[in-house]
Amino acid sequence: MGDPGGRRGPALTLTTSPAPLVKAARDLFVAPPARPVTGRAILAAVVAVVAGTAVGLLRQPGHGALDTVWAEDGSVFYSQAVTDGPWSALTTSYAGYFHVVPRLLAAVAAAFPPEAAAAVLAISASLATALLALLVFVASAGHLPSTLSRVLVSAVVVLVPVAQDEVLNSIANFHWYGLYVLFWLFLWSPRGRAGQIVAVVTVFLVAGSDILVLAYLPLAAFRLVNRDRHGRLLAGALGLGLVLQVAGLLSGSSERALALDPVGAVAGYVLRAVPAPLIGQRWLGDDVNGRWVVLAGIAWLVVAAALVVALRRVTRPLWVLAVAAALQSALMYLLPVVLSGAATPRYAVAPAMLVVVALVALLQPAPGGTRVPLYALTALLAVVAAVNLRIDNPRADGLTWSAELDRAQAACALDGGNTGLVIAPPNNPPWTVVLRCEDIE
Repeated sequence: MGDPGGRRGPALTLTTSPAPLVKAARDLFVAPPARPVTGRAILAAVVAVVAGTAVGLLRQPGHGALDTVWAEDGSVFYSQAVTDGPWSALTTSYAGYFHVVPRLLAAVAAAFPPEAAAAVLAISASLATALLALLVFVASAGHLPSTLSRVLVSAVVVLVPVAQDEVLNSIANFHWYGLYVLFWLFLWSPRGRAGQIVAVVTVFLVAGSDILVLAYLPLAAFRLVNRDRHGRLLAGALGLGLVLQVAGLLSGSSERALALDPVGAVAGYVLRAVPAPLIGQRWLGDDVNGRWVVLAGIAWLVVAAALVVALRRVTRPLWVLAVAAALQSALMYLLPVVLSGAATPRYAVAPAMLVVVALVALLQPAPGGTRVPLYALTALLAVVAAVNLRIDNPRADGLTWSAELDRAQAACALDGGNTGLVIAPPNNPPWTVVLRCEDIE
C-alpha cells in the first residue's frame, strides 16, 4: 500500500566503494587544473627552454660542447646522415634497434655545412632535453600543485647529476631523458587536443628511439584501467614504437649479448640509482668501494627520513604517486642491468630522476602545514646539482671537431683521396667519422 499521506519514504540506495585498482588509477591518472594559456605563460616557457638549453651546453667543460662531437653522434648518426642520406639513415637500425630522434636530429645537422656540425648536434641535443624538462613541468601539474615541486621534478632533467661522462649534449643519449619523461606522459591527462597530440607523439618518438620502453608496459596497461581514449592512444603509440624496435632486432643487426644478472641489478639499484640524485657523481666517484657504500648509506638515510616524515603525517604524502615512481624507478634500472649484466652509469639516469619524484611526492606539505621537509630536499638537490654542474669527462679533453675537420680537409686536398676521417671523443677507442671528401670540402 502507498503512504497514507501520499508521500513516499526515502529511497534506499546502495553504494559501493570502487575496487582498489580503479581507485588507484583515478588517483594516478588525473587531469591538471584548468588554466588559460596566457602570453606571460608562453614567454616564461620560452625563457625556461632557452635557459635550460644554455645550462646544458655550459655543463660541458674543457673544449666545450659546441666544438666536440660525442662518439655515436658523429661516427654513426651524423656520418650516415651525410653519406647515405637522411631517409636511408632513418630506416637503418644500430646496435639492434632504431633511433628515431637521434636520426632526425642528425638529419638537421647534415643540412648545415660540416663546420657547423658539432654546434648543431650539441644545441639540438641540449634543446631537446630542455623541451622535455618543460613537458614534465606541464604534465606534473595535476599531481603537484606547488610550483616548487614541479620545478624540482623538471629541473632534474637538465641538471641530472649522474652519467655526465656520456649523456650531456648527445643526441645518441636522448632516450635516457625520454625514458623519464614517459612516466609523466602516462600519468598526464591533458585537457586540450594540443596537449594530447604532444603526449602521444612524444611517447612514439621515445619508443622509436629505445627498446627499453618495455619497462613502461605495466604502467601503460594500468592506464587502460581508466578506459579513457587518451590512455588507449598512449598505449598504441608505445606499442607502435615497440613494433619498430622488434623489427630492428629481427633485422639481425643486434650487437648485444644477454647476460642475466638479477643479483647485480638489485645491488646496483641500491648502491647506484638511489644514491645518484642525492649524492651525485663527483662525490660518489667511479668505483664502488667503502667510501661509496658509506655515501650510499647516507642517501638511504635521507629516503628513510622522508618515509618517517610522511608516515607521521608531518607532510601530506601523495602515496600513489610515490609508490608508482619508486616502482617505475626500480623497473627502469633492473631491466637493462638484468639483461646486459652491466651497470653502466647511464642506466641510472631515468631511475635517479624517478627517485626525486618519489621523494617530492612524500614531502608534499599539508594545507597550512610545514614546508620544511620539502625545502630541505630542495636545498640538498640544489647543492648536489651545483657540485655536479661541470664534471670532467672524455669529451672535455678530447679532440675538437674544428681541428679534426681541418686535418681531414687538408688530407683530402693533399692526396686527392675520396674519404676524410674525423675523430670524435672519446678517443680510446677512437670513434671515426667517415665522410667523403666532397662532403667536407
